[in-house]
Amino acid sequence: MKYLKLFCVILLLNSCSKDFTTINEYSSLPVKFAKTKITYPTKDFSMTLPKSWFWKAEDYESEQIILGIDSGFTDSISGFTKIISVQKYKSNENNTELKAEYESILKSIKKNKLIPQIVESGKTEIMNYDSYFLHAKSENEKSIEMISFVVKSKEKGIFYSISASCQIEDRLKTNMSMMVKCLETFQYN
Repeated sequence: MKYLKLFCVILLLNSCSKDFTTINEYSSLPVKFAKTKITYPTKDFSMTLPKSWFWKAEDYESEQIILGIDSGFTDSISGFTKIISVQKYKSNENNTELKAEYESILKSIKKNKLIPQIVESGKTEIMNYDSYFLHAKSENEKSIEMISFVVKSKEKGIFYSISASCQIEDRLKTNMSMMVKCLETFQYN
């Protein structure tokens, strides 16, 4: 009977455990990769990216998005794609404070059924600036994991969205750790 109780406790603890790696865990995982520092053409921001990745400044048709880049890498053998994006944007809700913008984003995500499930979110200290994050994960035939940070710019009502996403089947811990380390290098001017 004693062993049965112990087995039940172990089973209960395992069933309650999380099934994802946290952003702090990704940030602290040791991963080495060749890096290159990139700067947006107008010098609005800079950051480090994996050296073999392409990147380009994007033109957006939205009045809300001021500028941004997409960066990524697609493995020619597996077809898996890893993406980092940065967007400088105007708040949809005319927010001027970072926490209010984060709360607006959360409210908007809860209404949108296409967004993957949020597994953790909140204020974080891993960026160079005050920031909030969303960590989402989908569980379907095209499973992805995404981490996104929102950072207030120097301009009133203007924020940065800094995101990384990777397919779960694509060496997730290594790739997400590498991308989080890149996101941590984000600097605006």
